[in-house]
Amino acid sequence: MRVSAVIPCYKRPDTLRKTLLSLCAQSYVVDETVVTDDGSGDEILLMLRELAPSLKFPVKYVNHADLGFRASKTRNNGIRVATGDFLVFSDHDLVFTKNYVKTFVDNARRGEFLVSWPVRLTREQTELVTDEMILSASVGSVVTPEQWESVGKQRRKDLFYRLLHRLGLRPIGPKLRSGVFAAFREDLVAVNGFDEAYKGWGNEDDDLGWRLHRFGVKGRNATTSEVAIHLWHPANDGAARANLAYYRKRIAEIKKGDYLCRYGINNPLDSDPPSEPVLLEGGKGATSP
Repeated sequence: MRVSAVIPCYKRPDTLRKTLLSLCAQSYVVDETVVTDDGSGDEILLMLRELAPSLKFPVKYVNHADLGFRASKTRNNGIRVATGDFLVFSDHDLVFTKNYVKTFVDNARRGEFLVSWPVRLTREQTELVTDEMILSASVGSVVTPEQWESVGKQRRKDLFYRLLHRLGLRPIGPKLRSGVFAAFREDLVAVNGFDEAYKGWGNEDDDLGWRLHRFGVKGRNATTSEVAIHLWHPANDGAARANLAYYRKRIAEIKKGDYLCRYGINNPLDSDPPSEPVLLEGGKGATSP
């Protein structure tokens, strides 16, 4: 099975760099990483050209125009470019414990998508994280017992939701969390990927989770001790949910069986095409910062 990591990004080359270094430190190294850009300037590609020789995998970079927050279109661009059978999605401000990707791969089953739950570091904790810690996959050492417990608590919730769904007492199992999930590419294509009618922050991942469940692909939380760790950064402005009315309309339609979105992987909403992918070959496995 070929595995691709898909990382949407917008600016912040510093945190994206840390995410890529962390993927190099994984016990299971992906076959490729797709960095899909929501319209940054040149800073992302410049960083990737400098970093690529020290990575253990090739990187594909794809971009489109900066026409506002378009997370759905950005992720769909990544799915289109990815060649993996199994796609592991990560936000561009995450680092990982050593077996995070391996846990997803070991638990990959047909008819399921997998989710996890991120640990969110404080500003003070994030300042303690060094490249050496990332490359040795020891970032978990800054996580508090209370933060670890939040991961176990969410997994127990997700297992309970999965049971309720099996018993017909809940319409879906665990929610899809777009920055910390994995799925077979063919399942994402079957439901036409993320709905590109979602513009602005919020609800596009909930929508995809509902549509996958309606299609017959159920969610499962497979992680406890292996986690994604969110690096602190200043919050984005204007993070109000812009899509609630559309989301409520779509959920009513999905419940009736409409698991395909109108605008997605197969028929993009906006006319601006993504850039031609830029392939940046990785090195021989060196990972020194």
